[in-house]
Amino acid sequence: MDSQTLSQLLDRVIAELLAQSVAEKNVRVVVTGDDISSLPETLSCLAALEQAGYQLWVSFSHSASQSTLKSACVDALRQRGSRAGFDRSPPHYEALYLPALSVNSMSKIALGIRDNLACEAVFQALQHRKRVIATLHPQCVDSTLPLPLLARLEGYAQVLESYGIALSGKRAAHASPVPVSQSAPAAALPVAGKKRLITLRDIRLLASGEALRIAGNTLITPAARDEIQRRNLTVIHG
Repeated sequence: MDSQTLSQLLDRVIAELLAQSVAEKNVRVVVTGDDISSLPETLSCLAALEQAGYQLWVSFSHSASQSTLKSACVDALRQRGSRAGFDRSPPHYEALYLPALSVNSMSKIALGIRDNLACEAVFQALQHRKRVIATLHPQCVDSTLPLPLLARLEGYAQVLESYGIALSGKRAAHASPVPVSQSAPAAALPVAGKKRLITLRDIRLLASGEALRIAGNTLITPAARDEIQRRNLTVIHG
């Protein structure tokens, strides 16, 4: 990530938080993954928040704690004179921030799985109407990945946004439809009862006049809903 892109990312993160009119400025931070290469960007974001006057409370996911990421992050913050608290959540906080959100955590949050610290923190924050902001790990927007996987990751990102989570950072141009030859046959798509997530890619593969049959607990991304409405397609639940 170049300096201009990082600067824009930091500006947006801070702007999201400054938009809240609050007396206190506690921000809960959960660091995920085990990729040490994401640390410089994470440190830059945290430093920018502290410079804006926010008190940070930093926790680490299991994978981050089991790798060198946690110790490196704590050491770097302390060397910079950070006032951050570690491994505990404040009794009151105004926002939850997830820097360099890992693919694993993003996917689990989108699917409603609550088996790690990041997922539990997100659902707790949403339940209590706290602002949730995340910057995506580069692996979430890696344009070298196969197109079907990129489309799936974009679908997960859109689901997070539908929950009310603000996603900051560069999004790869991977929302374009996957060619039919690289995906499931179009004939299999009208009946999607076993799919837990319907994305824009799925809708674009439907022929005009086809109905989409889904289970009651299936998630439809906002972009997919817009396409359904634009094409006046029929969705059958059950």
